[in-house]
Amino acid sequence: MLPNDVKDASRLVEWGLHPRALPEAHPEYRDLVRRWMDDGGFKAIVASVAEGLKLRVVGVNARTGIVLGTEMESVFAYTISRFRRNFSNDDAAVVALVLVAACATFYPVQDALDSDEIMSPSATLSEIRDRLTKLCQALESQDRTGDAAAARWRKGWQYIRALPEIVEDARRTARSHLHGLVGLVLNHLFETGFVAVDERQDGNHLYVATPRFRMMLAEHASVPLLDLARGASEARENAHA
Repeated sequence: MLPNDVKDASRLVEWGLHPRALPEAHPEYRDLVRRWMDDGGFKAIVASVAEGLKLRVVGVNARTGIVLGTEMESVFAYTISRFRRNFSNDDAAVVALVLVAACATFYPVQDALDSDEIMSPSATLSEIRDRLTKLCQALESQDRTGDAAAARWRKGWQYIRALPEIVEDARRTARSHLHGLVGLVLNHLFETGFVAVDERQDGNHLYVATPRFRMMLAEHASVPLLDLARGASEARENAHA
């Protein structure tokens, strides 16, 4: 192992800290990704550099680049503080429920996560909002039966259930209504490279899940709350069939 090998490995990890950067737009990044794919020794060095920063390599490919996960103690760990402009630590359950609803909307079945299909899943804000509503209704129903998981998320779903669906005079992204709350979280997913936005003239923009989002979510696909979000939607659709 040469000093330049460690330097190059560190550079690849550093690129992973810029989630909206793609290899096709940056020659250095593209070359480092290609080296990772072709050189087993370099791959091991990258993993070691990441481990030293309490990061882990979730996956690497020519289209997405390097996707990094974090350990809880890492300075790069994903916490509610990333939303500090709009949310406090007390809002963690609210943000988590919105994220789960978004995940379940983009990937309604496990098979979608296991696929490397070229077409990325997409959804409108309204579709994610409706999924969130169904999830919170399901949690409220389960809470009446004494379900422990529903009780654990009570603070979040009670807050969301109390919001009006939309406030016409409010900003599109605002905590005062359900539509705006989902918009705030989707904006953050855009800023962190997990979704792209296909803007529409009527304002009903289409949010497209990136391969980065799929790779990261695949690590956490067994989260029970995600299964509940998927099942809640199916139950309501069957009831209206």
